[in-house]
Amino acid sequence: MLKGSQKAKYNNCIIKFLVKLLIIITLTSMSAGCGRQEIEKLRAENQALKSEVASLKQEIAKLKETPDYHYQQGVDFLSSQKYEEAKSEFETVIDKYPTSPLVTSAKQQLIVVKKGLAKIEAQRIAEEKLVEADRRAEERRRQEEEKYRPRSPEEAIQEWIQFRNNEDKYKGTVTTWRFPVKYLSYENPIGYLDTASGGYGSDYAVVVHGPEGFTYQAGAMFGKVPSVKEKDWIIVTGKFCYVSSDNVVVLSPIRVKNEGYK
Repeated sequence: MLKGSQKAKYNNCIIKFLVKLLIIITLTSMSAGCGRQEIEKLRAENQALKSEVASLKQEIAKLKETPDYHYQQGVDFLSSQKYEEAKSEFETVIDKYPTSPLVTSAKQQLIVVKKGLAKIEAQRIAEEKLVEADRRAEERRRQEEEKYRPRSPEEAIQEWIQFRNNEDKYKGTVTTWRFPVKYLSYENPIGYLDTASGGYGSDYAVVVHGPEGFTYQAGAMFGKVPSVKEKDWIIVTGKFCYVSSDNVVVLSPIRVKNEGYK
């Protein structure tokens, strides 16, 4: 660190510099209300002070160019956890003043600085990984929601017609339709892809089977599918099973979401 005499000299220079600067400002402001002779005198004093200030600046700059100064700066920066600045100061001591007795200590301090920088870098990487993990989770959620997005009216009706016209070809096809429950039978909710109610078309009847061999109502009792009421809107993702004897498309549910009464 700066020796006592050097530090005192440096501080004195700073104080002198500030005092001289204050005097210059004062003299400049005073000259506004003075006569010609006084103004010339003040100008001369002002110029002399400016020369002294310039000299003090040079002296301060010289005092800074010592291993003691740079080492103390590094210590101060390190105590404030300003690692990059501390690194620069300690490296200046090592590179610019290789014969200084402070070099060994500067190298030791540099080890502490690099550990601090490594810790900051590790924290940055950890934060980036968290951000990336959140991004991936959001992307998976978006993809999951997209997978269960209801078909547009045109797509749904086209699929319904395809299922009806070629049952064997489309059996097992997974689709997602949104429609209101028109009424509940003992076994299954039944609805229509109903354009009049905001769905697809009242001629396109759909039945949803219960899961795992259950009737739908039994499945709802055991919490395997959401319970539904008449006029509830449901989004059903399911496999096309068959066309019933009364020409209704039957789905086996994979996921059912009840949006409630609209």
